[in-house]
Amino acid sequence: MLRHLKSSQVQQDFGEVMDEALAGSDLIIERYGSPRVAIISHRRYQQLLESERQLLRYRLQAASEAASARATHLSEAEIDELIEQARQDVYEEPPSR
Repeated sequence: MLRHLKSSQVQQDFGEVMDEALAGSDLIIERYGSPRVAIISHRRYQQLLESERQLLRYRLQAASEAASARATHLSEAEIDELIEQARQDVYEEPPSR
């Protein structure tokens, strides 16, 4: 469950907010009406980190395979350029679907 809270409310009731996050709620903390921080359980945080690692690994492998396929008949300078492009591709956002 996603819930939005004011920062002042979180300051007053931090123990309850932690309990809510541990129970599985994702909490968005707002300051002056703007989302600033998310509070999630440590378990969920670990899952998100692992998902991010898997995504980066997949994108790096795909970029590496693409660069290798194009590099068969290229000069050293062209290969260096492709390597740099692959590095950039790994950290770019994927196109929205």
